Amino acid sequence: MDITYRIDKDILYIAVEGRIDASNAAEAEEKIFSIRNDNQGKYIVVDADKLEYISSAGLRVILRLRKEEPKLAIINVASDVYEIFDMTGFTEMVTIEKAYQRMSVDGCEFIAKGANGAVYRYDDETIIKTYFAKDALPEIRQERENARRAFVLGINTAIPYGIVRVNDGYGTVTELLNAVSVTKLIRQNPDDLTQAVKYYVDMLKSIHAIEAEDGEVPDMREIALDWADFVSGHLPEEQAKKLCALIAAVPKQNTLMHGDYHTNNIMVQNGEPLLIDMDTLCMGHPIFELGSMFNAFIGFNDLDHGETMKFFGYTSETAEKFWKMSLKKYLGTEDEEICRGIAEKAMIIGYTRMLRRAIRRPEDVNSPAKIARCKEMLNVLLNKVDTLVF
Repeated sequence: MDITYRIDKDILYIAVEGRIDASNAAEAEEKIFSIRNDNQGKYIVVDADKLEYISSAGLRVILRLRKEEPKLAIINVASDVYEIFDMTGFTEMVTIEKAYQRMSVDGCEFIAKGANGAVYRYDDETIIKTYFAKDALPEIRQERENARRAFVLGINTAIPYGIVRVNDGYGTVTELLNAVSVTKLIRQNPDDLTQAVKYYVDMLKSIHAIEAEDGEVPDMREIALDWADFVSGHLPEEQAKKLCALIAAVPKQNTLMHGDYHTNNIMVQNGEPLLIDMDTLCMGHPIFELGSMFNAFIGFNDLDHGETMKFFGYTSETAEKFWKMSLKKYLGTEDEEICRGIAEKAMIIGYTRMLRRAIRRPEDVNSPAKIARCKEMLNVLLNKVDTLVF
């Protein structure tokens, strides 16, 4: 028997390994309560991922802990151990979650990588998204809820149907029979982007045609105002004031947005686009969506075009061409001047977000160069743009 612990924000995870029976129950109780007493004021979660067996003596330890901690939860319980809890009535007193199926993505086709995780093709019918955070269950549940909400609102999205363990972390499983990403379509035919652009913009317009209810999803205007406030101290006073004023002047809208809309997150199944990766679902004026799109295709790779190839598997030239074609199709115009003007508005949002990100990552050796580039571009753009609305 071994007992260890870790803390994540306001949660104390106590991991129990091996067997708890009459021979070591007293020792287990002493260790568990010692850990609890040294970390007062936190919710306690017992991680039973490596618990092989628990006897009645061990159950009494859990019962005493439950009396002290009414919100106690036990997670990652193996089927045979869960049966013990169930037979003895513990499942009616304590929140107990069964262990998740273990799956491996070793050798699987890599589809995409984002800020929170990576997506793999597991087989012809299934994709798996793995999460970078070890304790990703809250964000997984939020993403599944976002996907469900988007589906109900009318977006053609794939809803993850299962949570699995992948190595030491978590993942979600989604059924996508023979689906292919728009990214892969571009890689297969980078000289003709017409169909890929159509899938991409058709899905984008379908999202933006939906109105969310107040409070249903985060408001990107409020988030962008926080970005602007954060970077204000790093900009000349007049620029900082104008940046904040431009964002504050964007009218409140409940237009539904994806928030991280790039080609890795659009799958095509039977000629129909499907949206995945729903953890960034939000609402607001479409300029905020366009700012995110600019970052994905150009901004984040501004100083190193090789990053585009790493992220998408196609060149920065292709990414820039796709961005411009998509903007024209979304706006319904071939007028270069109109598209350039709206792109500059989006760039202000994009570079503000990137500046904040670079400032918050001093450990990144490239941060000084990124900060300088963002400040340079904001200086140019803020002298040209007088409204973010279009």
